[in-house]
Formats: sequence, structure tokens, C-alpha cells
Amino acid sequence: MRVEGPMRILCTPTGIKRFTVELIVAAVLFTALTYTSIYVRTRALLFDSLHQQAENHFDLVVTARAWNAENDGVWVVMGPGVEPNPYLEELGVDAVIETTDGTQMTLRNPAIMASEISQLLEAKMGVTYHLVALEAINSANMPDEWERESLLAFQSNSESRSTITEDENGRRAYRYMERLTVTSSCIGCHEAQHYELGQVAGATTVEIPLAAIDDQLQANAITLAVLGVLSAIAAAASILFMTNRLGRRIQEANDQLAEVAVTDELTEVLNRRGALARLNEELARAERTEKPLAVAMLDLDHFKSVNDRFGHLAGDEALRHVAAILRAESRTYDVVGRLGGEEFLIVAPDTPIESMVRLAERVRARVSGHAVIAGKNQITLTVSIGVVQAETGESLDRVLSRADEAMYAAKDAGRDRVVTG
Repeated sequence: MRVEGPMRILCTPTGIKRFTVELIVAAVLFTALTYTSIYVRTRALLFDSLHQQAENHFDLVVTARAWNAENDGVWVVMGPGVEPNPYLEELGVDAVIETTDGTQMTLRNPAIMASEISQLLEAKMGVTYHLVALEAINSANMPDEWERESLLAFQSNSESRSTITEDENGRRAYRYMERLTVTSSCIGCHEAQHYELGQVAGATTVEIPLAAIDDQLQANAITLAVLGVLSAIAAAASILFMTNRLGRRIQEANDQLAEVAVTDELTEVLNRRGALARLNEELARAERTEKPLAVAMLDLDHFKSVNDRFGHLAGDEALRHVAAILRAESRTYDVVGRLGGEEFLIVAPDTPIESMVRLAERVRARVSGHAVIAGKNQITLTVSIGVVQAETGESLDRVLSRADEAMYAAKDAGRDRVVTG
């Protein structure tokens, strides 16, 4: 049986190694892609959560500002750290009152309330709010470069903007900015600025430090990298184990196929192809080592009559019987083969012709002295054998031709005998 195409390539040791390497590369790439995708997805989810958190903070400050504006500001007791807002005076708003019991209170407008809430959140969570405007009354509310770009973009109805910044110390932060529009509650405090309803008056920037998220991402990256390496090693080890087993099984199958290809199915000795290949090898070895090589060719006498009288099944049994005798009388390193029909070949390395004649005589005697049992029939067989000594440099065809001539000489001499050539 001959295997062709890609399967033949796979069946070779080189093909198995290449197949193994390709599988390992594919497994490593798949593992890397899988864990990279997990990292990217995890990172995206974290930043989606961060964006949602920033929106929630913005909604919180906007809601607090709206509540403050709708109630015309909030009055709080003055004290250390609670001073009047000087910018309210610039807007013409009296920001200080005194109660009947002499307690001084100051007005907390939306802007300063948002600023004070931001201070509390920054101390607790690191989150800051920054109220900005292109024409800010308070210098603290002046925008930086990114905030100015965002404010200009808001004039074109941009809903929100976000970015990631890094300071000189390498600390990163997520910045989210959304516009603030003028509502009816804003008009009272900003008459001098001639605000109109729906106008973009400014924006609020929410800034969330990324240290915790960066640490989490780094930990995730390390964990996924370790898991990825371990998974790749496990996959490679599994592939090596499986392909090694596959290689062994393919080699066993190839060995079996090779043996079947040169074995005669009926007699289980070498077939013509296998026997001639071995004879060719032994001829080359004999020439190389200058040691004797003897060859015997034998043919069953009147075999056609066996098939005609007793049937082909009996003939097959007779062939198996003779092959068994040949194997029994030959040495383990001798070559025994069936050339076809009822012809057999014996190749005896390191053997002079005298020893081969003795072997042939033993074979002839056993064949003629042991009847073949085929069903209820006892069949007596004889063989004619030709024996030759291979000469130095002699070709395979010449050796076979001389052995064949000697065998037919045995037949011409009356059969059931050994003749040398």
C-alpha cells in the first residue's frame, strides 16, 4: 500500500515534527490571542465603568447645583473656613446676613457649593470637580487648554468629552467634561452677564485618579500573562504527548505496511519483491565483505496435478507446508521467499555452496518424507532444487538465471533431487 499526497508527508518523521511545530505555534498564538482579548475586554469594561462613574459624579454635582439654584442658594453659618463668596459681591449679590439672635450667615451659591463638595470628595475619594467658563469671573474657574478646546466644541452642540491625562509625576487621571446650560434659576445671579436660557454658560470637569485602576490593570496583566504562559506550556506539552503517540502509531503502521508489502500473504514468507530486494542487498554485502553467498531455487514437482486432483485449497495447503519446512530448516538470518506460483528461493549469507547443498538436501528429504494433510487427503510432494554460489560482481539476474538452470537440470534428471550450478 502506497500513501500519496499530504498524508504521505505527515507519515514521515519530518512531517510529524513539522506538524507538531505548526500545532504548537497555532496553540501558542491562540492562547496569546485569547488572553490578550480577555485583557482588552477587561480593560474596556473597567474604562466603561470609569466613564459611568464620571457621568454619575457629574449628575450629582449638576443635581446639587440645580437644587441650590432653585432655592436661591443656601445660607450657612459663617465660621472658620466658611467665608463669604467675594465673587457674589461683583455680581451685586449681598452674600451676608445676620439673624435676630446675631448669628452671621453667608450665602452658598451653586458654584461655591459645588467647589466645597469637590473638596470633600477629593479628600475622601480623590475625585475633583472643576467648574469652568470661557469668561469666568473667578480665576479658579479659568479653563486649561483641553478644557478650552472642549468649551469651544460645546458651542457646536458636543454633548460630552473625555480624555486621560498624566502629570509631571506620572500620575494618570480620567477627565470627563460636560457642558452646563443656563436655566431660569441661573438668571438672577448672572444678570450682569446677560445670560440667555439654553445658552452654554460653561462646563464641569470631573477628574478621577487612575492609580487604583492602573494597579488593577497591571495585576490583571500579570495574572493573565502567567495564566497564558502556563496554558501555552500545557497546550504544547499535550500536543507533544499526542503527536509523539501519533508518530509511534504511524511508525508502527508504516512498519506493518512495509512488512505487508514484501510478505507473501499465503505462505507468510517474503514475496518476490521482498526476496529479490534482500538478495540484491546480500550480493552487495558479499562483494563488500568478500564472504561466500549461496542461493537455492526450488520448485514443487507436478504441482499442477495437485490442484487438478485435490483442488486449489489443497494446493494452498501444500504451499504453506513447504514454506514451513523452509523456515524450519533455514537459519534466522537466511532469506526465504516465494518467487511466485510453486517456486521458492533461499539465500544463505556467509555460506559456501557445500553447506547450502546439505541444507537443500534436508529440505528435499523433509518435503518428500512428510505428506500434506488436506482434509481427508494425504498428498505426497517432491521438490527439485538448484543451488549456486554467487560470484564476485555477479548481477542479481545472472545469479537467478544460473539457479533457475540448475533447478531445471534437477527436473530433467528425474525430479526430487538437488543439482548445483
